[in-house]
Amino acid sequence: MTHQSRRMPALLLAAACLSALVLAACQRKGIEELVSTELYSLSMGKLEDQIDLFQFEDAMSTRMNSIFMRDGWFYVANGSSSKIMVFSSYGDLIYLLYNPQTNPVPTLLGPVDQNAADTVTTRGSVAYPFTDIGRIAVASDRTLYVEDAVADAMAVKDNDQGILRSRVILRFDRKGKVLPALGEEGIGGAPFPFIFALHVTASDQLVVVCRLPTRWQVFWYSRDGAPLYRVDIGNANLPVKPKAGQTPVLIDIVPDLQSPLLYLIIDSYTDVAGPASGSSAPADAVVAGAYKLDLRTQSYSANPIVFPQNPEHRTRDGLKTVRIPAPPSDFLGVSTSGYFYLLAATDNNLYTLQILDRNGRLAAQRRVVIEDSELAFRDLHLDSNGILYGLMADRTRARIALWRSDLMLKGK
Repeated sequence: MTHQSRRMPALLLAAACLSALVLAACQRKGIEELVSTELYSLSMGKLEDQIDLFQFEDAMSTRMNSIFMRDGWFYVANGSSSKIMVFSSYGDLIYLLYNPQTNPVPTLLGPVDQNAADTVTTRGSVAYPFTDIGRIAVASDRTLYVEDAVADAMAVKDNDQGILRSRVILRFDRKGKVLPALGEEGIGGAPFPFIFALHVTASDQLVVVCRLPTRWQVFWYSRDGAPLYRVDIGNANLPVKPKAGQTPVLIDIVPDLQSPLLYLIIDSYTDVAGPASGSSAPADAVVAGAYKLDLRTQSYSANPIVFPQNPEHRTRDGLKTVRIPAPPSDFLGVSTSGYFYLLAATDNNLYTLQILDRNGRLAAQRRVVIEDSELAFRDLHLDSNGILYGLMADRTRARIALWRSDLMLKGK
């Protein structure tokens, strides 16, 4: 997720003061702040331990850049440089996968000896001709999954859906050895359409979530790349009973990390409010929830997990008081222990992090400060243990930070 903003210094000072006052008020109400820990930062540039986010005249690169954390290692995919850097929790560059046509020869890391007997530690660099790096994910044995583009001659035009199936999942072992790539049917399969997300379950099964213009497709594979489940969900057949004045929208699909289940994150927008509609909700209010799909039975659970509705804002429009519905929370993901994590914007640079149990009950919440007004780029994720982490950048540097949100459930 990216966020860009430019403000005058006076406005920044006023916003900071307002944020401090709001945060103090929130803390007085008993909601504590979850403080972030900045682990280290990366300078901008083309060198092997630098990140390249901007193009000419400080314009953001159109290529994808993202981060993935696994067992204390941070995998940073820099699409504009066609490379993937792996850092320790102390900021040491320990592994590099790079396209030699778009990167200088590494000086900090020599080539990985892929024939060495050591299977525990990998340190070095591996060259690979990446085309267009997208999403990444990492298994417990450090198998690296990288979304990339296929050669133009291998792309498949889908006239029925009006799309081009042109994506593939590359696989690399812990030493950078190339493993057979994955397509829709598994190893050597046809290209995927647009890939929305990659997930790795607790048993190292890979889940590929694809988004099409009018439907979603989910592909679930074993740790060896064999297809296990395939789901096709259209916008017209969502598990929400239509109601007058409401429009359901499928926002995301995430897998359960322990069982073959999918959670469909659906926002239901109230189009009409007032006595005529029989609803007390303000116009354009949103009711969000997770609908569970059991892949073994191909059936939905009877009751969704309803997410807390964020309080509306009120403002004056002449002599009238206008109610402005707050946007729904961003769904961060599900932890291995089955808790749902939500992040709601509450004010300038201020958020509320909420954790729900499997029944939708609020288990914990904290205030989180993210200086969006100072950022040009932001990519936030939730790891399988429930730790919030992210890659954030201004015009001069990128930093890796985390929030120990897993400790919010300590003692529960």
